[in-house]
Amino acid sequence: MYRRTSIIVTGASLVLSMALLSGCGSMADREPDSVKYVNSKVDLAKTAKHQQYTEKVLYLIDANGFVAPQMVGLPNTNTSVKQVLDYLVEDGPVSNLLPNGFQATLPPGTEVRNVTTDQRGNLTADFSKELLDTPASNQNQVVQSIVWTLTQFQSVKTVTISVDGKPLDMWPSSKNEVGRTLTRADGINQVVGDIADFTGSEPLTVYYMAANKGKTYDVPVTVRADGSVDRVTSLVNALVHEPATSDLISPFNPNIQLIGKPQIKNGTVYLHFNDAIYDNKKAKTINDQVVRSLVLTLTGEPTIQKVSIRVGTSTKMTLESGKTLTGPVSREMVDATGL
Repeated sequence: MYRRTSIIVTGASLVLSMALLSGCGSMADREPDSVKYVNSKVDLAKTAKHQQYTEKVLYLIDANGFVAPQMVGLPNTNTSVKQVLDYLVEDGPVSNLLPNGFQATLPPGTEVRNVTTDQRGNLTADFSKELLDTPASNQNQVVQSIVWTLTQFQSVKTVTISVDGKPLDMWPSSKNEVGRTLTRADGINQVVGDIADFTGSEPLTVYYMAANKGKTYDVPVTVRADGSVDRVTSLVNALVHEPATSDLISPFNPNIQLIGKPQIKNGTVYLHFNDAIYDNKKAKTINDQVVRSLVLTLTGEPTIQKVSIRVGTSTKMTLESGKTLTGPVSREMVDATGL
């Protein structure tokens, strides 16, 4: 459902700092007095006192059953890859960090026995037998949560899940296949939709939003689209037209259209939109969340690192927050500034 509203995003503030214009995307470590859910940069600064921490993303289950990213502050450690898995366990250390409406993904009592990564980035995460207590209805979410949480690390290219040293190729209770060397390309929160020709379609992962008690957050969803249409156009079209029978929200006006075929040059995709992309045509402003969803979605493609937006003859964009975009936007800029 399209919403023309001011968007509140959990996990970071909506204020777009001048770092976006300068391209400064690094996040310095700060010092909170306790581990806590990262609600905003201001909150982090207020609690920075004793213990060094670092920001990590956990893929948790929301009230609608979607696996969604939530940023948290975790104590600094030399075993951060194993640490994020520990924080996916129900009744574990994540209990005091969970945002309202979210729950951990791994069954209570699950232990992360070992995590190894070879020189090619193939990671194997070994769990205790409690992982097998996962209900059949949650098994896909558990696998997606593990894979997407681990692949936030640049050193991790693929993920294989094992239990007591043996690869989990299939869930014993349901016979659902798991597979090995999993990646984000395997999808998340899959929605088939009303695609007529499934064999002629291709999977696309798009960032929509969901809401809980007035706050919205990003939800990556893998949909199917016509494989005969160029991939970037299909991604934009999927953003404009979110799945009808779901609780997902699109910030895009349904009248938004691309003018011409998108071009990718040196890692930057160039998009030309009609003026329906303006949330306020008179002021010529664009909803911050439109840019955020667009950048998160398109930079999920391996060939795209930045997104350039053009309306008419102008590539200078004014956002509803009052800030201005003067050039291509990267995922790092979005993550660092909370756009």
